[in-house]
Amino acid sequence: MPSNAYHPLVIERAWDTTPRARVAQFRVPEHLRQTFTHRAGQYVMLRVELDGVWQEHAFSLCSSPEAGQPLTIAVKRTDTSRSAPLIQSLLQPGTGILVSPPQGSFTIDLHPESSRRVALFAAGSGITPLLAIATSVLVSEPLSTIELFYANVSAADTMFADELRRLHGEHGERLRVVVLLEEGAGGVLADFAEVRTGRLVAADVMEAVERHRNSSETTDYALCGPPGFLEMVNAALGIIAVPAQHIHIESFSSTPRPTPTP
Repeated sequence: MPSNAYHPLVIERAWDTTPRARVAQFRVPEHLRQTFTHRAGQYVMLRVELDGVWQEHAFSLCSSPEAGQPLTIAVKRTDTSRSAPLIQSLLQPGTGILVSPPQGSFTIDLHPESSRRVALFAAGSGITPLLAIATSVLVSEPLSTIELFYANVSAADTMFADELRRLHGEHGERLRVVVLLEEGAGGVLADFAEVRTGRLVAADVMEAVERHRNSSETTDYALCGPPGFLEMVNAALGIIAVPAQHIHIESFSSTPRPTPTP
């Protein structure tokens, strides 16, 4: 992306959603409001200088425009990413960062009169765009429901637990959250989620479909996570003949793109 496609935005707020994940909320000036209008599920590129090299990194937006939330991203530190800790260190209130306009087609059309079920499958930081989609559907479609299947290593590693707890409190039975943990107990999540032990497997995906097989409601599916996770979920949906037009997929990668010095 050309360097002149980026705009300097100042971070309004920043906080840690887990010990390894940091959230940053940007202040968008009035003259750029139209440029940074976004849809739930989209992402932005950050252009940052790390170790003397200018790089571009994509980060999904976790903010819902339908809920009036400011432009917000989350950055998770992983064992394989050298850049994430450096980017996290930049995410401080008052810091200016070069940000691209929102882009991407991982979105779901919203219809206020719709009565449907939206099933979301997230692994780790794959929750980021799905949180935005879930919020937008719950706010914009009062007759629709959300089922979120959210795979994590541990309860401590579960991003946006407070936000999901708040959404569940506001929308009650319209939001069902199933959290699958590979390690440890999940008691701290039990007030808003059904907590299971182990990884998300094909049987969980099939159960999510079969629960509503005889319903007259349409179901849309949105998936976000690493490639292996997406392949498993998508294959399971294919086995039980879920129509491809109802499946939305977003993969993520921590690989940076070097760019010329501005």
